[in-house]
Amino acid sequence: MASVAGFLGYVNYRDPFLGKALDYLLGAGLKGETLLEIIMPEGTVASRYVVAGQMRLSRYASAFWGKEIGTEVVTRPPADRELRLFPIDNSKLWNQIVFFLQLDGSSCQDLPSAGVAALVIGKKEYQLLQKRFTPATGHEELNKMLVESGGEFFQSADLAAMVDRVVPRAQKLLGIVHLVSLCKSEREFLALDYACARIKESGTPGHEGPLQVRSLLGRLHAVFPGQYCAGLSIVHLMAS
Repeated sequence: MASVAGFLGYVNYRDPFLGKALDYLLGAGLKGETLLEIIMPEGTVASRYVVAGQMRLSRYASAFWGKEIGTEVVTRPPADRELRLFPIDNSKLWNQIVFFLQLDGSSCQDLPSAGVAALVIGKKEYQLLQKRFTPATGHEELNKMLVESGGEFFQSADLAAMVDRVVPRAQKLLGIVHLVSLCKSEREFLALDYACARIKESGTPGHEGPLQVRSLLGRLHAVFPGQYCAGLSIVHLMAS
């Protein structure tokens, strides 16, 4: 029997950018035989994208389940200031998250051109860091917090070099690496998504082969404009 989880994967295949917005869903399920309910956080860019794509979602649902399926998008206030990414929230606690910014002007206008700045941290440790970090946190205090949480800030020449840095960490901890970055435009973010897919398919020119990268590198997730994300705020602060 086709599942809702399988449908979300199908949307990511058919409509990758809409799939990025659905990463923020709060819940989804079939109501009866012909209606799919999708619950999104109220007042967010992600929910606006999903509402705008409601007709497309109905077409995808009908194709996926092989019968006429309508979709209903319901919104409710998010529980926290920082929106939760559903695929990360429901993954193993020992997985790693990499928050990164491209320092070439496409992701952040006021940072120098120096490749990629990134923070890698365990999922469990990030949940604790979220509660401690505020935008007013100073560099010295932040460095101490990162050491205590086992997080690591670093800069790399490019995306492949970043992957070379974080994949061995995930392998050692028997987890995978989730990727999270800023989305300024659909075109730019899909290009970044494609670059990540190519690395996952072909490996890196550094040390990591395709079989290892394919098994340890997770999906790329979007943080939309105006959306608070402690991980990316830390990267921006450390790279400034």
